[in-house]
Amino acid sequence: MKRQFCFILLLEIFLLILLNGKYVNSFAIGMEESDNQGLYNASDHVVILNITNFKSHIYNSKSSWMVEFYSSWCGHCIRFAPIWKTFASSIVSWRTVVQVGVIDCANDDNNPICREYEVMHYPTIKFFSVNSKPGTLGLEIKKGNDATSLQNLLIKQLEIEQQEGRGSSWPNIVPYRKNELESIWKAVTNDVKYCLLIFETPDSYLGTSVILDFQNHSELHIRRATSENELLCVAAKVTKFPSLILLQRDGSQKPISIKDQTREGLQETIKDYMQTLGIQIKISNTEEDNLKATSVSEVMEKIPEEKNKNSEFGDVAYQIDLEKALRYSILHEIPLSKNIEGEKMNALKAYLMILKSYFPMKNNGATFLSSLYKIIKDKNEIAGKSFRKLVTETENEVNSVYSGNLEWIGCRGSTQTFRGYPCGLWTMFHMLTVNFANNNYDEVDDDPAKVLRAMHGYVKNFFGCAECSQHFLEMANRSKIFDVKSEDESILWLWRAHNEVNKRLSGDPTEDPEHRKIQYPGKKDCPSCRDENNNWIENEVLLYLKKKYRHDKISFYGSNIHLDNEDESDNKILSRKLVASSAVSHRRLGWDFNIFDISICVVLYVISASILILVCIKFASRRSHKKKNYVYSLFGRV
Repeated sequence: MKRQFCFILLLEIFLLILLNGKYVNSFAIGMEESDNQGLYNASDHVVILNITNFKSHIYNSKSSWMVEFYSSWCGHCIRFAPIWKTFASSIVSWRTVVQVGVIDCANDDNNPICREYEVMHYPTIKFFSVNSKPGTLGLEIKKGNDATSLQNLLIKQLEIEQQEGRGSSWPNIVPYRKNELESIWKAVTNDVKYCLLIFETPDSYLGTSVILDFQNHSELHIRRATSENELLCVAAKVTKFPSLILLQRDGSQKPISIKDQTREGLQETIKDYMQTLGIQIKISNTEEDNLKATSVSEVMEKIPEEKNKNSEFGDVAYQIDLEKALRYSILHEIPLSKNIEGEKMNALKAYLMILKSYFPMKNNGATFLSSLYKIIKDKNEIAGKSFRKLVTETENEVNSVYSGNLEWIGCRGSTQTFRGYPCGLWTMFHMLTVNFANNNYDEVDDDPAKVLRAMHGYVKNFFGCAECSQHFLEMANRSKIFDVKSEDESILWLWRAHNEVNKRLSGDPTEDPEHRKIQYPGKKDCPSCRDENNNWIENEVLLYLKKKYRHDKISFYGSNIHLDNEDESDNKILSRKLVASSAVSHRRLGWDFNIFDISICVVLYVISASILILVCIKFASRRSHKKKNYVYSLFGRV
């Protein structure tokens, strides 16, 4: 019995070690994808929201919320971030009425929130009413081109909120509609010494802005009236707009001259005049806050310089980059769709089909992609969260899908906001067009635009950056993406498209200053690709692309499989294994332990050894105790 107990204990410990080896790597990869600092920090006057605090902040809140759902890799989001920061700074004094929040949908942990709130493009702005209840998905608001347009859109929504009976504790921003000035005092408390009435045109947002700016000063009560209230304008002798009238309790009124007819100018006018009456007023958002547009790079942690040099990596495609882009797309972007059906479902099937056919993976990776496609191909619809669960379960079941810890190599930017996933996606589709053209499956495909068609469907239905997707679809339509006549032409179409995008984004705020957007390939990487007049020689470009992106030239630097680029024969042998038929299902237990795995094993070993020692001591003491009793009994008998 004791031997059986010890055997069972050792068996359990052994199984724990095996399970640790199986699951810890997938856990580590998941944690790595969540390691995202985002585009904002607390000093930007925004509330950083995430999976744990989103609903507790938004629901049953005494203030309304303006929330930006963004992706830290999205170029449009990077360009939009300084605008959002300026907007948030400009209304920091309105926080009792509205708070500004941000949530990074590129952070894998936040995926369920972004899917639940039906965020399908970035950036998405949503307004949540005061005291919103669980289940409210928010009202999508236009982004606006600058902080002022965002502020005006917010004001318009706040006025609607108050007119519909919400925000009763807010200052009154609805226009004063009575015809006499005396009635304004009926709505104020006794501690109010002065009333200010701002006359403006109906399409002006100036009055509401100033009312909200001064809401925390109890000595003042500010209302707005529009030029449509003609009787009141006549009573107040107002003929130009905007105008400012000071009212006192004794019934007197005094016009105050406005020199600068802007929000800041009206603020200064009121502060200066109130100071002459002995009242000091300070507004929490200063002019410096309003004008400040923090550069994105100022809030990003720099990656060490030596890791950013192009010369370290060379002009090659990396398996790690391809796999990281693949995993992000199927585990993060696609599951953001609340429900995948119709056109989206067809796009998903086409995408998975080219992945399982032309994406070079190690043996279990091929099985993984084949399994996903096999499950999806006969479905008419699937929920986004169900697809994510399917991907995760298949990944764990097949095991050892990816080549190693997924960290960007060739697509690594100088900061976490640059390059990354968009670079990886471009690289992946270049590779797919080349491997489609270099088809190793001895089959003739009657659709030379097969990969481009799948790419078009993916970008249209799943790619998160709304502006990027729109630009690509417009370019695809203009350049007749589906009219390519051969597989080689599809390679060149994608190359031309990529260079068109590079030209448009050259000098853009989204351009990595250490990785400039050039017309690709550069002269250093392909001297034969241009003639003496710097014109492209497309036949040479085609040869270059086919060499760089074909499966047996992909670099396994940084992966668990390290190939010596000089040993071309071994490289080809292994590459053929990597693109072997995905119908062969081969499952094995992963022994590719890392330092963390070994540490856990050591800890488990020490714990198990300690338990065994204690058990042995316990058994020994019991045996000794029994022997002593026996001796005493013998003496008793004598």
